Amino acid sequence: MLKAAVYYHPDFADKGYTTLRHRVKPGFDALQPLVNSGQIQVRTPTIDETAHALLHTTHSPELVERVISAGYHEVALLSAAGVIQAAEALAKNELDMAFCFVGSGGHHAGQNYCWGFCYYNDVAMAVNRLRQLRIPDIMIIDIDPHSGDGTRDLLAADPHIIHLNFFADEDYPYEDKNRGNYGVLIDGASDKVLAAALEEYLEREWGYNLLIVIVGHDGHCLDYGDFYLTTAFYGSFARRIKAFAAGRPVLFVLSGGSLPQVASEVIPAIIEGYIE
Repeated sequence: MLKAAVYYHPDFADKGYTTLRHRVKPGFDALQPLVNSGQIQVRTPTIDETAHALLHTTHSPELVERVISAGYHEVALLSAAGVIQAAEALAKNELDMAFCFVGSGGHHAGQNYCWGFCYYNDVAMAVNRLRQLRIPDIMIIDIDPHSGDGTRDLLAADPHIIHLNFFADEDYPYEDKNRGNYGVLIDGASDKVLAAALEEYLEREWGYNLLIVIVGHDGHCLDYGDFYLTTAFYGSFARRIKAFAAGRPVLFVLSGGSLPQVASEVIPAIIEGYIE
């Protein structure tokens, strides 16, 4: 049986960034049938010494001070801790798949800057932890419709990272295919258009040990991004990712999205699509 877990903390809903927090509890509550049936575990992240250490090796002291001043340090670090702890569990074969809720986003947070509801780069911190655990090659697929510039800022120079970034409305100035950095601009993508763009890359042979998928339901046609996807897309996307991973561990990290009703449809669609 597939070992799957959701990482969730009530603080994501209670103390998360204003635009993002209202979708967290409805998205989690919609998973209760899967929890009650034993198909997924629920794990509660904690801020530990590892999270603190990785924060200070990933981001500058100046950025940390700005986030503290903004009042989002604790929830942003708790969000990152969940992603770090999920990555550890996958690396140690405790899980096959994990989905992480967050109270703030991560992919717009660079080494010394942040914007767009993001404060600390949860995925980059998790990658740095995976390096400590000797996971050699990591692939990141980002389908949030806003480009993952912070992830690029922190990880683009690492030749052992493959970063596939599908986005709608921003430039992606750094693309170095020799190092595994790809930016795919698709403004206003429908289900069919994004699926075709993804397939162009997923049908290739890639060498990696663990896959991280950054997924925002701001790409849903009812939410605020510039993709126009339906709920059905997210389920089919998760099934395609499962086939693509071919038994390798997969970590889904929630990114943008604000509408509770969209979250309560999209998040179960992703998890059900993967574990079915």
